[in-house]
Amino acid sequence: MVRGEKMVSFKIQRKTFQYRQPGWWCSLKDPNDMEGQLVDDDNLIAEMARRTAEAMVKGEQFTPLLIRAIRLLCKLSQREAGELFGTGEKSFEKYESGQIRPSEPTKRLLRLAMTHPEMFSILKRKAIEVPVEMDSKLVRHTIHEARLDRFYAPLFRVQRSKNG
Repeated sequence: MVRGEKMVSFKIQRKTFQYRQPGWWCSLKDPNDMEGQLVDDDNLIAEMARRTAEAMVKGEQFTPLLIRAIRLLCKLSQREAGELFGTGEKSFEKYESGQIRPSEPTKRLLRLAMTHPEMFSILKRKAIEVPVEMDSKLVRHTIHEARLDRFYAPLFRVQRSKNG
């Protein structure tokens, strides 16, 4: 037997899916020879491929594989991701196993995490703090752009005078 990867096909609801399956194979050169042995991580790859294909057939945009990729991009454990996203410590385990689907607000956070993973990996390491000056400018700018500063600008003048 030879260690390597083979293209494996499977069908779900008449749709064919393919992925590269690592394992111990009798032949890597013959695509029709699917005799081989899968061990530990090999089986996990096979399970993830099937769960992801099942989600794709159902029209899910955030498949188990994509959710796992986002979590790894943010450098979070499943537990940390659940705590940070506010979904519970076991939620990412269930998302990645295909047991449950994320809510719409969680999907919006996942989309944000795809484009700005640094926001999520930094937040896990330190508690939310009082905004620094740059953040304060951003807060004031956001309130101004939303045209709410006419009412609320005095709140920030009081804060600035107290802080120095």
